[in-house]
Amino acid sequence: MRNIFNILFIAAAVLFAACSNDAYDTGDGALSAMRADFGEVWTDAGACMAGIETDGGERLELTAPVKVSWMEKADTVYRALLYYKKVADGGGRAVAEPLGLAQVLVPKVVPVGDMEGEMKTDPVTFVSLWAGANGKYLNLELLVKTGQADGETGRQTIGIVCDSIVAAPDSHRRVHLSLYHDQNGVPEYYSTEAYVSIPVAGLPVSPTAGDEVVVRLNTYDGPVARTFAF
Repeated sequence: MRNIFNILFIAAAVLFAACSNDAYDTGDGALSAMRADFGEVWTDAGACMAGIETDGGERLELTAPVKVSWMEKADTVYRALLYYKKVADGGGRAVAEPLGLAQVLVPKVVPVGDMEGEMKTDPVTFVSLWAGANGKYLNLELLVKTGQADGETGRQTIGIVCDSIVAAPDSHRRVHLSLYHDQNGVPEYYSTEAYVSIPVAGLPVSPTAGDEVVVRLNTYDGPVARTFAF
C-alpha cells in the first residue's frame, strides 16, 4: 500500500545520547517542571534534534542537540511528542531540556481507490481523538499490541484511508476516514502507545464551513467511530 508508514513500535519515552555537551545554567523554580507537548521538531546539519515548535506556537531550542535513531535526515522537520523541562540558559533565555520522546506518525491520507492490496483493520485500543491547538492536525492516541518472536520485534503497518466524502443538503461535507492497521503477525503480548497525526491540510474540509471528519477504527471491543466537527 502506498504512502503508509511501516513502524517498529517502542516505548513512548526514550533516553537521549547527546550530540554535544554544552553547559547551561538550568537552575530551579517555576520553569523546571516537566512538560509534554506535541509539536514539530527540527534537526540540525548533523541530523540531531535541535528544537521544537509546540502545537501551542512556542518555539524552543534544546539545551543540547540529541541524536534520535528515527530522525535520519539533517535540516528536516519531524512530528513528535517531547517530554522536557523548560529552563533558562546562561543568558536567561528559555530553552527545552529534553527528557524523552515519542515518535508521532503522519501518514498521508490515501483515497480508497488508490490502495494497493486489501484493507487491513487488525484491532487496536482506542484512547482519544483531538485537534491540535494550532489546528494543523487531528491526533489519534492508540494502544497497539506488540511483542517479540525469535528475539526480534516485528514491524506493523499503520495509516489512514479516505473511504468517502459525503455532501450534506446544507453543503457541509463529511469526510469518512478509516485506520489501516496490519499486525503483520507480530505477537500481541503487551500494549504500547502509538500516536498518529492526520494533517488537516490534506483533507477536503473547511474549518469555517462546519465540515466534519469521521474516523473509524477496529478495536478489540468492536468497531469504533469518532466524529470531529470544525
